[in-house]
Amino acid sequence: MALKEGNSVKMWAYLAIPAVLAAATVWAADQPVSPSPRPGPGIGNSSKAEPGLTYGHSDELPLPKTIMFSCGPDEIAADAEEWAKHGVQAFFVDFVARDWSSDIWAADGKPWTIGASDEMFQKVKKATEVCNRIGSDTFLKIAFDHFFEWFNDTAWDRIDNNFRQFAIFARDSGCTGLALDIEYVGEQYSYDWPGYDYKGYTRPELAAKIRQRMTKVMSIMCDEFPNMVFLTFPEPGLSLGNIIHTAWIEEAARRNAPGGIHYCTESTYRLPNIRHMFGRAWVSDFIMDRFLSERAKTYWKDKCSIAAGLWPFGFDYQTVYMPGMPLEEWRQAYAASLMMSRKYTWIYSGNCREMLVGRAKDKYPPNVDIPAYLKVMVDREIVTTPKYVAVAKDLRSMVLRNYSADLGLAVVPGIGAPYEGAGIGEIPLAEVPSRDVLAQLWDAAKDYYEGKEVRLSERFGTVGDWIVVGPFKNDSNWTGYETAYPPETGIDLDAIYDGINGPVKWTEYHRLEPFSSVNFGTNFNPSVFACAYALVYVTSPKEQPAQLRIGTNDMGKMWFNGKLVHEYPYEGWAGMDRHIVPVTLPQGKSPILVKVCNGLGQWGFIFRITDTDGMPLKDIRYTLQP
Repeated sequence: MALKEGNSVKMWAYLAIPAVLAAATVWAADQPVSPSPRPGPGIGNSSKAEPGLTYGHSDELPLPKTIMFSCGPDEIAADAEEWAKHGVQAFFVDFVARDWSSDIWAADGKPWTIGASDEMFQKVKKATEVCNRIGSDTFLKIAFDHFFEWFNDTAWDRIDNNFRQFAIFARDSGCTGLALDIEYVGEQYSYDWPGYDYKGYTRPELAAKIRQRMTKVMSIMCDEFPNMVFLTFPEPGLSLGNIIHTAWIEEAARRNAPGGIHYCTESTYRLPNIRHMFGRAWVSDFIMDRFLSERAKTYWKDKCSIAAGLWPFGFDYQTVYMPGMPLEEWRQAYAASLMMSRKYTWIYSGNCREMLVGRAKDKYPPNVDIPAYLKVMVDREIVTTPKYVAVAKDLRSMVLRNYSADLGLAVVPGIGAPYEGAGIGEIPLAEVPSRDVLAQLWDAAKDYYEGKEVRLSERFGTVGDWIVVGPFKNDSNWTGYETAYPPETGIDLDAIYDGINGPVKWTEYHRLEPFSSVNFGTNFNPSVFACAYALVYVTSPKEQPAQLRIGTNDMGKMWFNGKLVHEYPYEGWAGMDRHIVPVTLPQGKSPILVKVCNGLGQWGFIFRITDTDGMPLKDIRYTLQP
């Protein structure tokens, strides 16, 4: 992963589904290309705060509680009152039951102590008593850290009992409810995960089994803790993860569980623009409306909510003492989160819990106005511009309508790579695909979700066969992106270059079935902090207008006929058609060179050539030889 462009930080290292369909960058082929500005660590948003807004408070929008993610029970007991002074009124209780496989009564190292005699239980009870006294909420947090064997009945007897014990522990220790973080086994939410062999079951049967298992999980927790308030994150798009979330909502709706289910977003972490923050709530509600039963839709609107997540300090999971965004962007993002979230909003506290109570200031640069950042949380101001107050009231009430006129955005499906999947996101109205392309995208997204095999090369003309070379050195300062390695200065397919681990040369890369994009992560070692190049030749029978459409993960550059036509100096989910480059294809053969630099996580790109309406050109062909 590289610099942030307003997307979720941790989830997309594991999932190939989009959180946000990022705005397209369009370069005309006959325009000179100058390097895009590259912000410093922790800034990295290409979008900006909406100008001209007013801030304050409004009786029309009662403020939700802000949850801190996440703290140990001793930490909460010691500092809950101090955090309350700084705008935090709830906590995810961590370091107790890390994973679904945990024996929660063994967290104190003494599995034979169960109930009131358990030392960890006593610590959590002490923390909840402090929080209850000051009006703060607590949620026992459990993560999905290990893969599930969905068809293993013996294993699920144990798993079901674990969830029963989580609910008992949370109930009896005085917690407000539970929070389940499903993301860390995100690979399993793709039908194409290598662990699925489909021997004795089909894709639809896999989805049905996951729904069955997770319905029972919710049933067990509700049996033991019927009044629990339940939170889950992150939003998984159109994947098997969405099966999990909708199964939980359906079972809670069947019981009319009073605490509701609250959907915590991560794609809002560093979104500095109120329109896009609201767009995230719109997308989440849109997805639920498409996949819930009528009874569950009613429950969703009556008892549930969307809880926007933000990441104010720190960067990735490194120890970097910097704000996550400029002050004005942080102010607007926090205000928007308070507006769209009717019950809770939440803060990811990576490397910054002490900062959020005004400590460890000496670790931050002297030119950063830390008190101003903290004041935003204390003041808890919203945007009082009437237009946005009206939109927020509708979003809080789960009113599903067309918000395009209010937000300048549209909800559209998207396809991601290099591990291919589908999702739904919001994009500016000016970038909505043509009617024909949009219809194809909806069909593909629906088929992905239902477990059908979707071959992008057949549907959209993506290019999966290339000549590739790498890996070349990158580092945490992204010097590899700025370095002009030999392929940039001239193509010589017989050349041998100096790579990270020694000599490297051009080799053929062919799509890995059933994928239709390029996955450098499976082709090069090392695959972290590395750069690589891919080359293909396109032959056109005539001169004609066309569009080069590309999405890279992470930083990317592209050359057409030796000319630099595209740069993207940010972390990026490799979404199909994320960037569109108009060109004129000359008659004959033209080389296309792509460079992608990676930090951590997924590494690859997805590319196709279309006509000016976004439909694949039928009369061109691709070769790997000049």
